[in-house]
Amino acid sequence: MSTNGSAEAFRGVVHSGCVRDERNLALVVSHPHPDNNHGGGPGPVDDWRKPCDSDAYSSLVDSDFDPEDASYEVREFRHVAVCTDGVWSLEELPGYGTIDALRDFGATGLGALVSYGGAASFVAFRAGGSSGWEALEFGNLPSGLVGPVACFSGADVVLAGSRAFDLDSPSEVGLLVRGEGRMSWTQSLGQVPGRVLALDSCPGEDGTRVLYAGGQGLWMHAEGAWTHIHAYLGSEVVFVRCFPSGEVVAGTARGDVIVGTGGSCRVVGRVGRIHSAERWNGILHVADAERVYRLGDDGFERCAAPTEMSMGDWPDTGRLTVGGGALWLAGSHVLSRTTDGRTWTAHPVR
Repeated sequence: MSTNGSAEAFRGVVHSGCVRDERNLALVVSHPHPDNNHGGGPGPVDDWRKPCDSDAYSSLVDSDFDPEDASYEVREFRHVAVCTDGVWSLEELPGYGTIDALRDFGATGLGALVSYGGAASFVAFRAGGSSGWEALEFGNLPSGLVGPVACFSGADVVLAGSRAFDLDSPSEVGLLVRGEGRMSWTQSLGQVPGRVLALDSCPGEDGTRVLYAGGQGLWMHAEGAWTHIHAYLGSEVVFVRCFPSGEVVAGTARGDVIVGTGGSCRVVGRVGRIHSAERWNGILHVADAERVYRLGDDGFERCAAPTEMSMGDWPDTGRLTVGGGALWLAGSHVLSRTTDGRTWTAHPVR
């Protein structure tokens, strides 16, 4: 494994993160470990902040095998590393599953969406100033939903699930609101005419809910109904990110990037299969498994962003997030930020 000479590379793998400023942030972390043929079992997640070195992983391999022949994997993300006023703490979420998304609610705390077996399972909340997490299952759902996906919408949750696994099977969408001990389906948001593979929502600038869903096409929820705003037939929409302005960024399985608002969406270019997108300093940035790109007048331009060769089955390039006036890249074995879009600085986690 190569760390590109970064003195700040660490052993843990980061799924995603949210940042208020340089001294207050949270990261979803895991630890690579040998696959079942070479040792298996979870790696020492508690050591995620220690320097990245091959000996740390080789020590996990069964003595019957040559460490150089071992392959490594990252299974579940069960821990959130929280930095408060510069001091780190590692917190494990209750229940089972893997963390799909982490959300910062400011003074009220953090929220995490958890899935199990590839389907949305529950949400966990961490109150501000507390280190304990409360797990709330999804309740009062319509019967028979398969493959549910979920996203935060403010402090609420939007959930979509199909009646069958076929891509053209309609999906039921509903709003889940926190109640006593669970998140309850309290309002139907209508039916999307196809299986939902990606979903995102946020409070809009005008106070309304911004909500988009992707699958065989791209749909927008407005005025109580779903509108098909981009009929993409070449590949499924597998990533959706929306902003309070109403803008949406969608990515397909083959790497096409769709950008726009409402009915004015269009394909602006093709990169890899994107896993994150942020608009920072007025410029759209997206990231796939290998690179970060910015959208210019002539299409996507590669950014000279840092990458770390991941130990395990995880993208080398981290996920983008914005906080404290900077653009951040959180993933693989490094956390870095830029304040000018060109020069990136590794952010210490030790």
